[in-house]
Parts: sequence; C-alpha cells; structure tokens
Amino acid sequence: MHILHGPLGALAAATLAAAVQTQADASPELRRRLVEAHRAAVSHLESARDAAARGEPGAWRAAITDAAEQIGVLVAGGGDASPFSGSLREELRRAKLQLEAWSAAQPPPVDAQLALLERARAEIEGGVALGLGFQGSFSQGRAEEPVYGGHASAMGPAPVDAPASDPVEVGTSSVAFEERTPLATRTYCGGPDKDHILESGGNGVALLDYDADGRLDVYLVTAAELAPDRRRVPHRNALYRNLGGWRFEDVSLAAGVDAAAWGNGACAGDYDGDGNLDLYVTNWGPNLLYRNRGDGTFEERAAQAGIGAGGWSTGCTFLDADADGDLDLYVARYVEVRWDDVGGARRTLTWRNGPQIMVGPAGLPGEADLYFENRGDGTFAEVAAERGLADRGRAYGFGVVSADYDADGWVDLLVANDSNPNFLYRNLGDGSFESAGLISGVAVAPDGRSQAGMGADAGDYDGDGRLDFVVTNFAHDTNALSRNVDGLEFEDATVAAGLAAPSFEPMGWGVAFLDADLDGRLDLFVANGHIFADVEEYPELGEGYGQQNQLFLNTGGSFRDVSRSAGSGLRVRKSSRGVAVGDLDDDGDPDVLVGNVDDVPTLLENVQRTGHHWVSFRVASPTGNRFGIGARVTLEADGRRQVREVRSGGGYLSQGDLRVHFGLGGYAGPLDVEVRMPGGGRWRWSGLKGDRLHVLELTEGSRVG
Repeated sequence: MHILHGPLGALAAATLAAAVQTQADASPELRRRLVEAHRAAVSHLESARDAAARGEPGAWRAAITDAAEQIGVLVAGGGDASPFSGSLREELRRAKLQLEAWSAAQPPPVDAQLALLERARAEIEGGVALGLGFQGSFSQGRAEEPVYGGHASAMGPAPVDAPASDPVEVGTSSVAFEERTPLATRTYCGGPDKDHILESGGNGVALLDYDADGRLDVYLVTAAELAPDRRRVPHRNALYRNLGGWRFEDVSLAAGVDAAAWGNGACAGDYDGDGNLDLYVTNWGPNLLYRNRGDGTFEERAAQAGIGAGGWSTGCTFLDADADGDLDLYVARYVEVRWDDVGGARRTLTWRNGPQIMVGPAGLPGEADLYFENRGDGTFAEVAAERGLADRGRAYGFGVVSADYDADGWVDLLVANDSNPNFLYRNLGDGSFESAGLISGVAVAPDGRSQAGMGADAGDYDGDGRLDFVVTNFAHDTNALSRNVDGLEFEDATVAAGLAAPSFEPMGWGVAFLDADLDGRLDLFVANGHIFADVEEYPELGEGYGQQNQLFLNTGGSFRDVSRSAGSGLRVRKSSRGVAVGDLDDDGDPDVLVGNVDDVPTLLENVQRTGHHWVSFRVASPTGNRFGIGARVTLEADGRRQVREVRSGGGYLSQGDLRVHFGLGGYAGPLDVEVRMPGGGRWRWSGLKGDRLHVLELTEGSRVG
C-alpha cells in the first residue's frame, strides 16, 4: 500500500511510527481477519445496547457473549505479529473478561468498550483513522505567521509532475467548449463577504429528463442571499425544460419544484418504481423529495418518506445497495450550524497573511452522514449504523459517489471529506458495508496527510477495466487521482498522470470524467473557485476569487491541461462549484453545466470537430429500478473494452446524465454491449450500430445471467 510513503508532516510521529511498524509486522490476511473481528465486536455491542433499551434480556446477554468472543479474537490474533501495542492488548483482554463476567441481572453500558474498539481500529488500520488528530493548513502556522484557516492544505511547495509523454502537444486541444446564452436564474449562497462557512459551499446543479421527452432538462439549486445587515433574502430553485436547439423554458412554478430553502445539492432516481424520475434536494434544514407525478409536475414527499434529514446536508446518491430492485439513499452532511452562528458570524482567521476569513471547518462540530434503506412501500428507514455506515467521526462530508470499484456486482460508496480522511465503503454483498478507505489507499494523501476533499468521481481513465477515483481538494494542495491497481487497492497517480502541478493553486470543486473528444479515453473536467471573496485585494498572493475551470485531455493513461486552448467557455472566470455532464443537444458529445456562486450558471456546448464516432445507451428496467441506476455498461468495439456506470449524484453535489456515452474514435463498425445490474444480473446485445442512442430494455430475452 502506498499511503504511508513520504514525509509524515504534521502527524503525531511517535504514534504513527509505532502503528506503521506493527502494521508492517501484520500480514494483509491477519489484518483482514482482525478487521472482521473488530466489526463483529462493535456490531454485537451495539446490538446489546439496543436490546437492553427494548427490554430484551435474552438478546442482550447473547450479544454480550458474542462480543466477548470477538474481542478474544482481537486479543489472540497474530501472536507476536499482532498490530496492537502491549497496553492496548491488555485493555482488550480485560474488556473481554469484564464482558464474560457481567451480571446477568443488569445490561451493561457499552460506551467504554466501543471507545476501546475505536482505538483498536486505529491500530489495525495503521494509526491513520478518525480518532487521530489530522492536521493541515489550519495547524501549521509558525509563531511568526497568522493561522491559515480551517481547511487541510499542503501549502507548498508546488509539486512537479512527471514529464509529459507528448511534450510537443502539451496545451493544445482537439475540442472546444463554447458558452451558450446563460440561463436567467442566479444562484446565491449567503452574503458577498462570506462571513460564515455556510456561505462558502455554493450549490450543485442537475441534468435530468424529468418529462421523458428524450431531452435533458436543467435544475438549479440555490441557497438564500444575506443582505449587508445579515437579513435573509430568499431565492427559489429553478427547473428549465429543454425545448431543443439550446432553448430552455423556466417551468419551476408550474412543476412545483421552486422551493425557497437554503439549498445545496441534488440527485435523481425513481425511488418508488413508477417509471417517473424523482428528485432529491439537500438543504441546510429539511431536505426535499420531489415525487414525479408523470404529468410534468411534482409533489414534495420527504417527510412522509422519512428522508427529511435536517442539518446541513450536502452530497447525495440513490443506489440499490442490497440489489432488491428499489433505490436506497446516502446523504453526506457537513457541520452543525445554527442561525445565530450565521447571523453573528465574523471573519477572525487569516489566509496566507492576507484576507480575514471565516472559521471552519476545523474546530466546528461535524454532522454524521445518513443512510436510508428503501422499505419498498414509498418510505425509508435510517440504518447507517446497522449497515456499517456509521459516521462516528462526524467528518465534514461533501461529494458522494456510488460506484462498484471492486467489480463484484455490488455498489460501493466513496465520500469526499473536507479536512478529514475520505470514506470508502465496500459493499459486502448483502447491502451492508465495511470501511475500506485506509486499507485501500484512498483515505489520505501519500504522506499520510488528510486533504480537504470537495468533489469526487469514478471512471476507468487508464482503460484497464477497473474504476479509478478522482477527488478535488482545497487551494494549495493537489487534487487526488487514485488508480485502481487490482480491484481492492489503489495507488496515488496524481503526479504520474500530470494532474498535480496544474491543480495545486486552484481551489477544486466539481469534477467529472467525460470523453470530451470521443476518442474512447476518459478526460477530466474540473470546476474551480475561491471561497475568500476579497482574496484579489492581496495581489501578492496571486489568487483570484473567480477562477478558470480546467479541461484535461487523456493522452493514454496521463493527462494534459488544455484549458487555455479549449474554447472561450473555458476562459470564463467565476467562483464555480457544481458540475453536471450530459448531451444537452443530442449530437453525441458531452456538454457541461457549471454552477457559480452568486451568479448565473455557465452553460457549455461541446463543439469538437474531430469527426469521431460515438454511441449512447439508456438502460431501462421494466420494474423497480426503472432507470438502471448502478448498472455497469461494458462496450466492446474495435478490440477495445470500455466501462461506464449509470450513476445518481456525484461530482460536487450534482447530478449528470443518466444515459452513458462512449467515444469510438475512428471506428464505425458493429458494437457489442453488456449490462450488469446490482446483484449480478447480466444482459447482452451484439452488432449494434454507432452514432446513435440505444435504449437497452432489460427483458428476459436479452438476459444471459
């Protein structure tokens, strides 16, 4: 694993060194066995606590016995190769004995044992776990320097990428994005000075065909505006119906989706299986579930469905985690915020000896992420703890991606966390999950440092059939490209792929893999924008509030930054946030919608003229998960295999096209395609034609497994 290579920076050196040594002594097989025992022990203790609360003595006694047995596995596991320090091992042994000797007349309080097991998890995973105090720019200030703020950043020096494979072509582009007439709706996020961190996050955007006419429509999420006296000025979300030819009609009021809340993000999915695409909107405050009536209008059903959530919700994704045919829902959350905190906020920290900035997220209480399991009757149950998704560290969650990274047929989850380790949850094949972020190599930077994750996406950028991850990070740190090595572990490929140096100074948010030039290789689009509104008043810093978005073309396993030559639409400088990719004009190439803070969105048409061929697919299921969310679509053409997934949510709080798009380069011959749904069911078609959209009906006649 790569994650502990390099300088250890601000991590607690003694703690980490001991943990690294014990981790090196323990084999991967032993660590996996201990992880299983640890997870089982925690589950049994939580079951005991729940059974005690329900007044079921037989159940809690059995659970306590099972927990003691699993803690015994931790104590005995590995002998001299145990990853635990001697003192922790002794504490575990005493905890086992205490549980075995517990009075049958009274249920035990298990908080102390759970806290002990959390410490054990940190040592199993090598010391880099949520219990350890991660440090970034907010804690690296020297005595003579003011504090930099609350986001984890590397702060320099700027990295140097590996030499480009085609230096002659660096900076040139075979594709251009041109800005179309902007949509009229301006989205807001607080006041112009950004005194509170709530005002910095901006908003996601969504592309979805809500009226089933075959054209992608646009949904814009907005927060409220704050006047100079901190008075709240409401603004409404907007839905634009695509009329074709880059013409859009505002149907927000008529459709019933024009909420005036403090909106953040959105994701789409048919949660009730009626064939109409529904929309979930995350807010600071109760979230919204817009049930599509199928007649161009929606009804709001979040409270009735049990997924109102509350707090500061950010990224979301619908997914069929248990492969039962209906969609479950994961919701990330950020920090706890009260209106008094926002109304009376003051900027008291300093960024790079320049502007005064808001407090946070470090030092603010985080909010736990939520997981809602679909009951199949239009309602959900919040079962994060029961399914292995408990966010006990209350990390600062932003972007969420549901993707089957290990290709086992079960949908996994990646959460980009700000100034905390990222979460990677591996689906165990029954709708429950295990934490795999650290052991897989995507939780932290290669030097063991927590980064400030904002947006995230998954895609096979190197064409080996395995899904890789990309996460955008705060300014003065690199974005992170994690290459999938073997389906279970990742290596940091940011420098080798040419993404480190150009991503260091900008502040990254929305991110998306897309085949912009239709050559069959996934490129990258990144939205950038600062959160400190007056940073340009300090020219010595060389930073702008409005920043240029970036396009990286794939040259065959590495990327070149073509942002300066990829059309006038890439020369727009705003403080951008959400990115949604989809074919808005149905010409076969991907277009881009970008949300901007306190501004109208940027609508970008892909006008590439490469002459390359393409093909698109819409997955259609006759029942349940009607839009095939979570489907893995594999295309075989011209001796090459490409992989895409149908995905709800992703990037930074945004929703992209539910159709999957493939570039074919110069190939115009027959195409073979396979669809694998969550749980492993497979369908196959042969001899399809390119340069068109195919609807793949998941009927019994096309099913092969």
